[in-house]
Amino acid sequence: MNHNSIRIIDNLAEITSYHDRHVLEKSLLKTLNELFPSQDLRLFRVRENSGAHELSLLAFCVNGVIVSSDENPRLMTEQSDLSETIFKAIKNADVELTSTENGKWNVVYPAFDANGVIFAVLLISTDLVPSNGDQRLIYGILRVYSNYLALIEKTQKDKLTGLFNRETLDNEITKILVRQGSHFSEQLTSPNDSRRRTFAVKYWLGVIDIDNFKTINDNFGHLYGDEVIILVARLMKSGVIRDDDLVYRYGGEEFVVVLKAPDEEDAMRTFERIREMVAAHDFPQINQVTISIGFVEVFAQPSPSDVIGEADEALYYAKGNGRNQVHSYSRLLREGKVKPVSQVVHGDIELF
Repeated sequence: MNHNSIRIIDNLAEITSYHDRHVLEKSLLKTLNELFPSQDLRLFRVRENSGAHELSLLAFCVNGVIVSSDENPRLMTEQSDLSETIFKAIKNADVELTSTENGKWNVVYPAFDANGVIFAVLLISTDLVPSNGDQRLIYGILRVYSNYLALIEKTQKDKLTGLFNRETLDNEITKILVRQGSHFSEQLTSPNDSRRRTFAVKYWLGVIDIDNFKTINDNFGHLYGDEVIILVARLMKSGVIRDDDLVYRYGGEEFVVVLKAPDEEDAMRTFERIREMVAAHDFPQINQVTISIGFVEVFAQPSPSDVIGEADEALYYAKGNGRNQVHSYSRLLREGKVKPVSQVVHGDIELF
């Protein structure tokens, strides 16, 4: 076995040693950059929306420096000036090459999932046209990435709804708390202004519960109750949640949504859209199902359980004050309608 073969095997072993999608994407670009040194590597997610393909930048590598959207969420909205070549590769389901004015080449490789659907594209900017052997090797590495990503996602998804499961939620909240805490410590505008930040991206977590779900189960049976859970999950994923927002099944009839919004009002509007879409949907046999939502900004809490606890307190308020409502924990706290979670002790009232 020659040194190149050993190097390839080592790199593939590294790719498949991670269980976090963002780290996996960085490892993929690191491997490709080592095997095919180039000035620019970019990995895009491909989504189909109303018959059109949409791109979002997942990670890039420039001069050996690799950055993922997990570290810089603004990458998700970055537009590529090479979209024509990328969309041509998607349309033809094949590699596309274009030359640049300075004599370089842009090469686009589509990545296919287990169903043969293009879910990502890789862009490589290079001085040399890749050989057929190089192209086959890159395609092979993308297949390893695709297959391993599918295995990771299978362990992270709820079997009933296809949403992320509860086990993955704590890890996501922890990453956000660490990321926001790091930005906060670096970008404080004043030592006397302990909550002000100069960066725009904020994360919000909402706990969502189907109203009167016990009654639905009692009147129509658990199988129908499962159908209601599946329909609510689909509604939350179709049209009301952006591609980079995350939806989890937290347990039973309860869900969690983690989204990005610049401020509380924008987060409130997003959660209201979710509530309104569910309330407006015509459910078979029972016509209407409603949900209650409590949400909070993910920032500076000591732990993931504290984040969930604050959102849950706002949800508890919504349940106790009429249901089919959205409430912000921070706003309720400012208005004196709830106490800090650490001071709250609920009785045995059945609200769920």
